[in-house]
Amino acid sequence: MEWEKVNALIKALVRQCQLFQGLEEHDLNILVANSIMRELPRGKLLYRKGEKSNDTFCMLISGKVDVVAKDGHVIKELGAGEVIGEIGLSNPYKTRTASVITKEPVELLEWNIHHIKDKIPDIWKKLLKLAWVHMREYYEE
Repeated sequence: MEWEKVNALIKALVRQCQLFQGLEEHDLNILVANSIMRELPRGKLLYRKGEKSNDTFCMLISGKVDVVAKDGHVIKELGAGEVIGEIGLSNPYKTRTASVITKEPVELLEWNIHHIKDKIPDIWKKLLKLAWVHMREYYEE
């Protein structure tokens, strides 16, 4: 597939994510240029509770993952278009607060927040809001 077609497809997928809706074309170009595409098989540990976040977060393109508590119960299932890893960016220790395991084969886009934070300041604010929403959801269940 040609680079332009791949780029357009990735932008279309990113636009569908609530976190990125309303971004200008210039900002979408920054996101796509700074993303890394990853594919993971079923049963793969994406994030481990307590590990360093390495300042990364991701968006699922396809497949599903389980957010798993320390005791092993599934807190939440996440799918295509959802963002993972934002809580680990926002806590003072920069660590993962839950483990995330692929429930089926997964494709995702991953970013390092430092590559985009200064270029798209609104993303950082939106990630912080999303982190609070997710923390509230996870701890209320």
